[in-house]
Amino acid sequence: MNQGRFLFITLLLFQTHCFGAVFNHLARSPEGLLMGDAFTAVADDAYTLFYNPAAMGRHRGITIAPINPSLESPDVLNKKIGFSGFDFGIDDRFDNWPNDAAGISDRILGFPIYAKLSAAPAIKVQHFGLSLFAISKTNMVLENYVHPSLEVDYRLDRGFIMGYAFNLGRGKTTGANRNGIMNSLGVSIKSVNRQGLEGRYNLFGTNLLNIVGNSDNYKEIRKNLGYSKGSGFGFDLGYEFNMMAGGTTTTFGTSFLDVGDTKYGLDEGTEPIPDQDSSLNFGFAFSQKLASLIEYTLAADYHNAISDADFASKLHFGARLKVPFFRFMAGWNGGYTSFGLSTELLFARLTIGFYGIELGQQFKQREGKRMIITLNLLEVSFDKI
Repeated sequence: MNQGRFLFITLLLFQTHCFGAVFNHLARSPEGLLMGDAFTAVADDAYTLFYNPAAMGRHRGITIAPINPSLESPDVLNKKIGFSGFDFGIDDRFDNWPNDAAGISDRILGFPIYAKLSAAPAIKVQHFGLSLFAISKTNMVLENYVHPSLEVDYRLDRGFIMGYAFNLGRGKTTGANRNGIMNSLGVSIKSVNRQGLEGRYNLFGTNLLNIVGNSDNYKEIRKNLGYSKGSGFGFDLGYEFNMMAGGTTTTFGTSFLDVGDTKYGLDEGTEPIPDQDSSLNFGFAFSQKLASLIEYTLAADYHNAISDADFASKLHFGARLKVPFFRFMAGWNGGYTSFGLSTELLFARLTIGFYGIELGQQFKQREGKRMIITLNLLEVSFDKI
């Protein structure tokens, strides 16, 4: 065995928990993720309440977003962007895919497999917002070349969140030319039903074989693997400061999500259900409308201020450009780049993009590359009521 292969196997043998560094937010805006998740002081889509309830203070009229399914998966593309143009292709790991089990295992060994399907239909009426949500998320990774084991983190969250913002000290904040200073205080409450399982399973161990062999149906299998289900309530607080001058808006925002951690009572199963951890976030955004047809936004966030993660991993920067029928997003998500675009026609908007996320324990230790596709249908807004 050569030294390189020996080192590779040794690293796999002593690899720690693969998903321990990932902060599991309840929900994220697809457009926000493509802006580096620098969305605390932007939060102007259907996911407002998942970032900062105080951002509802900027909303006017009625907005209805009834259908917005989103799909996320590992990014298996090689993307080269230069002055000569764009070059997209399948990553070498997934090119010429093998047919035998040993070859497939070798390709996916140590590769984080991620799948997420979600929807969050929302309605906003002036400064009040309500969103239903259903979010299925699965992380898996096959580890250890010598004794293969599969690490699984699966959860399904369903429920609703509603919030309201109180505005203090406003100038002229209606119409095309908004002027003045506005402070907003926001609060939201949420009800969540959470189910799932988390664990590491030895593929050739007797424990897994006994579970499968002694279970009569899939429900018994998942229960014996550690499946649990429970429900809980949580609440969020937010503050926002806006300076408005014509088509220019400068925003400073902060949000304290899941105050005191959102805890779940156990309705089914024996394993405790992971809490939804508190998150203290700060954000800044500068947006400007040009000639009523072009709008750009620059944003910066500092996330999870009360966690012990590396400082740089908490930094997020993003930019968005809106032109007729298109939106372009780009950002820096705690060390990794993100970019994407949206195209819209009538009552449909399709968003496609790519972003990176930290999977390791330290800054830029291990990147999880992900792709996201979102379709918004029948979203309508009425500026005045």
